[in-house]
Formats: sequence, C-alpha cells, structure tokens
Amino acid sequence: MCIRDREKETAVKDWLAGKTKGKGVEVFIEKPSRPVFDVKVGDAPTFGSASAKVTIIEYSDFQCPFCAQGAKVLTELKKKYGNKIQIAFKQYPLPFHTQAKKAAVASMCIHEQGKELFWKMHDEMFAHQDKLKVEDLKALAKKLGAKSELFDKCLDENKYIAHVEKDIQEGKKIGVKSTPTFFVNGQLIAGALPVDTFSELIDSELAK
Repeated sequence: MCIRDREKETAVKDWLAGKTKGKGVEVFIEKPSRPVFDVKVGDAPTFGSASAKVTIIEYSDFQCPFCAQGAKVLTELKKKYGNKIQIAFKQYPLPFHTQAKKAAVASMCIHEQGKELFWKMHDEMFAHQDKLKVEDLKALAKKLGAKSELFDKCLDENKYIAHVEKDIQEGKKIGVKSTPTFFVNGQLIAGALPVDTFSELIDSELAK
C-alpha cells in the first residue's frame, strides 16, 4: 500500500469515527439456517395432531444409547408443547446393533394394536436397552396390555420387516448417517442435543 492510499484509508476511518462518536452502533448478522430436507411422515407411528404447525420426524435405533437420550428429549418436548407439535418415529436400526432390527419390528407389531401402546413400548425399550431379546419383547408387550397371541405371531413372522427396511432406505436417501437424527419441519438436527436447541427452532416455526 502506497503512502497516498494509507492517507485515504486514515481519512475514511477518521470520518467514520467522527460520524459515529457517541452513538451506539449495532451490527446485524443473519443467523445461519439449517439444511432443509423433504421428509414425509408417511405411515410412521405418530404423537400429536396431524394438523400441528411443527412436525418432528426422528430416525432412531432402539439399541442405540444416544437414541435413549433422544427419547428423553422427545418426552420433554411432548410435555412442553403437547398437540402444538407432531412427532413421527422412523426406524433406523444400525447393522452392528444385533437386537435393534427385531426391536423395530416389535414396535410396529404393538403399534398395530394402538398408538398409545407403541409409545409405551417405545419408552420401555429405551429405558431398558439390556432387555431386547425376543422373549423380553414378548413379555413386555404382554405387560403393557397387548394381545399376546397377535403380537407374538406378528413378531415371529417378522411381519413389519419390509416397513423397517423401507425406513432405512428412505433415511439413507436423505443423508441420515447416524442415530438419532431429527428433522424439525424438514430442518436437520443431528444427535440428541439439549431440549433448548429444539425449543429454539420449534418456537421459531410456531411464530411464523
């Protein structure tokens, strides 16, 4: 930079300093937006109203410890927002979790007997991830009040394996790489982040 250029730069800085002296200066930076994906609820088990302004779609694995944390986050969001939000659960059992796929099928087997039963089993399986063997799943369904004969037949026949595989392939297409992965009105949240992170985004969507 030549001497004349330095003089010009100094003059501009001095002029700006004079104009802003004694005045508050605010700099506004636009908050970065999250990636948005086209994710559909489809035939996934849901909580809340289908007409809710905010839909949270989760891809999860019943044997994943981080997903157990994610389940706790969802419980807090249910309490906080009720029918202001809709939550949809998509199956994404990871291949190295050997009991996760059968647990996913079990959740769909009990779902066919009632939405409330699905969420009860959902919570119990995440709370007791050491009890996901077939005999454990059957005992749990019975304990929760499901019709044992129907549930056991459904689980033994792997009735909903196609549904589980469909969710997995759908998740891969939209870039799900780990569990849990959430989409809040299509906006990606990867991992079991704090409730406040979800609330900030939910509140923003509700305010629109």
